[in-house]
Amino acid sequence: MKTEIFIARRLRLAPGDGARKSPAVGIAVGGVALAVVVLMISMSVVVGFQEAITHKVTGFEAQLTIGPLGRYVEGEKDVVVFAPAMLEAVSEAIPDGKVAMTIRQPVVLKTPDNFAGVVLNGYGEGHDSSFEQGNLIEGSLGESPTDIVISSLTAGKLSLSVGDKVDGCFFVDGALKLRRLEVCGIYSSNFGDYDRLTAYGDYDMLRKLRRLEVDEADAVEIRGLSMADIDSASKRLQETLSRRYASGELTSGVNVTTVFDTGAMYFNWLALLDANVVVILVIMSLVSGFTLISCVFILILQRVRMIGVLKSLGATDSQIRRIFMLLGGRVIGLGLLIGNVVGLGLLLLQKSLHIIPLDPEAYFLAYVPVEINLWHIIAINGGAVFLGALLMLIPASLVSRISPAKTMHYE
Repeated sequence: MKTEIFIARRLRLAPGDGARKSPAVGIAVGGVALAVVVLMISMSVVVGFQEAITHKVTGFEAQLTIGPLGRYVEGEKDVVVFAPAMLEAVSEAIPDGKVAMTIRQPVVLKTPDNFAGVVLNGYGEGHDSSFEQGNLIEGSLGESPTDIVISSLTAGKLSLSVGDKVDGCFFVDGALKLRRLEVCGIYSSNFGDYDRLTAYGDYDMLRKLRRLEVDEADAVEIRGLSMADIDSASKRLQETLSRRYASGELTSGVNVTTVFDTGAMYFNWLALLDANVVVILVIMSLVSGFTLISCVFILILQRVRMIGVLKSLGATDSQIRRIFMLLGGRVIGLGLLIGNVVGLGLLLLQKSLHIIPLDPEAYFLAYVPVEINLWHIIAINGGAVFLGALLMLIPASLVSRISPAKTMHYE
């Protein structure tokens, strides 16, 4: 085996040249390195996009929402009654869920020069406001019943700043109700579809405006679940609520929806990214595989006379095949080393400095997000080694067809 290793090391040099490496080796190393860099960046960017968009969507839309059947069934209430029996049902089906009542009320914000229609979201006790707090760029979430938080898009349209007053025109039960509101904070999530329509207000102010009882709300929202558990949790919750409604413990029917329903457009878009990664994976595998096979073919053809001499000296086909397999292994190893260093370097640079910007209107993000996943990197490297070893069997099989007698006349 030592002989094969020594010869494989020497085969990295061009025939008759003691200094320069064979161009075929350089091309093959570059092909493997390029494939690793492209795959590593593609997977990290796709995962980064998925996590960033998922975080934003689940910030605006609850993972699970309990809504009234009155929106769909005549004769049922159009508000949710969050009675003790419902709280028990939620705790039974989803023990670790973060539960909060919510009211969403359309309002027209009017200044002397302009107006804008938004939906004012009010969250009851138990709501985790870390998402709203994280998106604030000015001011605070507010404490007064008349405080509201608007997006930078709405603030720009109405020329409002923190501390400014604005008239809120609410249409409730066919009547117009006016409230003098104060902008206490401005947020930006770079998610234009939501930023244009979403504002935040005081829950109790909205409840009193709507004349709702203390246990009534537009919906009950549940967060704090892993994305993988949402569908199963939804089924458990719907079954538990339906059972309690049938037994008479709940006075009105309810419907459970998931964030995959309310944010379907965005999750469908993310699913397309997965398909793009598969296409890139196939293309880069073909490119790197072709360059590797071509490299070994060229090196075999360059060393036909040497192969004939080795066979004349008693070397077997399997020994000579091992020589070229070892050479291919060294090529793959060097390509992986270069590819990992370059790929990780570029990813860390983007993660820390955000050097590649994006148009938030088109991509919902201000820069390209990356998420470095160790298991993905291991999978890419492991797949490259396995595929490379498999593909090298093709050119290595050429060794058995080379005749020692004919190689003496080969130039």
